[in-house]
Amino acid sequence: MRSHTTGEFWMRKRIVAAMVALITCCSASGSAAEKPLTVAMTTWVGYGLLHLAREKGFFAKNKVDVSLVTVQDKPATAAAIATGRLDGWSTTVDTFIFYNARKLGIKQVLAVDFSKGGEGIVADAGIKTIDDLRGHTIGAEEGSSTYFFLLNVLADSNMSLGDVNLKPMRAGDAGAAFAAGRLEAAATWDPWLSKAAERGGHILISSANKPGLIADTVAFREEVIASRPNDIANFIAAYFEAYDYWAASPKDANAIMAQSLGVSIDEFMASLKGLEFVSREANEQYIGTKFVPGQINEVTTRGIAFYAKAGLLKEGFDAPDAVDPAPLASALGK
Repeated sequence: MRSHTTGEFWMRKRIVAAMVALITCCSASGSAAEKPLTVAMTTWVGYGLLHLAREKGFFAKNKVDVSLVTVQDKPATAAAIATGRLDGWSTTVDTFIFYNARKLGIKQVLAVDFSKGGEGIVADAGIKTIDDLRGHTIGAEEGSSTYFFLLNVLADSNMSLGDVNLKPMRAGDAGAAFAAGRLEAAATWDPWLSKAAERGGHILISSANKPGLIADTVAFREEVIASRPNDIANFIAAYFEAYDYWAASPKDANAIMAQSLGVSIDEFMASLKGLEFVSREANEQYIGTKFVPGQINEVTTRGIAFYAKAGLLKEGFDAPDAVDPAPLASALGK
């Protein structure tokens, strides 16, 4: 589950208030060069390596001061980015489309995880192909990663939302409704994907079949990238040091990340099965270079068209407006 944690609904107001207070505290004094890079994110295992970089001192080693701000409320985070109260945001590529990265003045510079089975579509046994979804009711949460996944999957089969009976609801609720037999299909995430077989259903398709489609990235405000290029490059370098540490010592790294995220090691390992941390090589392929666009450009271009057609994106923009490959190249010494 990517963004809707247990108790989020009831904690929403307190979380937003805490976030504003924390951001204000972090931004209260000192020149721009002296302030830490404040980066917001939800409680999600995919951001674990950023926590590991902090806990193991890799940010400090690379001479960049970083403050990781955990907040579950995306609208509040987008507002904080737009008003300059945050420097960066780690979230999904589709979220940056939904909130219009160009309008926010923010660009993605690093991919931190790819979904590999964490999102998907569950369906009744009689629905065996995507085309079989025609005319059937499917639950999905507009603007979520599972909704974005659904739009892409339908388009790949020359279908659209007009070919199905969409029932808007939160992704977790859609999974629960399917498990209870109240829906024929649902765009959801674990644990509901794993529970599909319990009621005679199955996973019709998952993000494991669409590598790179659902990805979490880190983006920074354009003015921060321009004014603090070394800090951004060093932030990325620290992430890769964390990646190397995790690859060499996974048991220790996983325990550190689970503790930092405030989840049990069992919960952490269960979520880890549905994602892939992104290496240097995979980042180059996904983010791209100055001369060769990465996969993120294709994903974003399609997403812009889908969200515009669905009426969720009022102002269009071009994919390159949402990505800056220069900091990654700098971090990699290229």
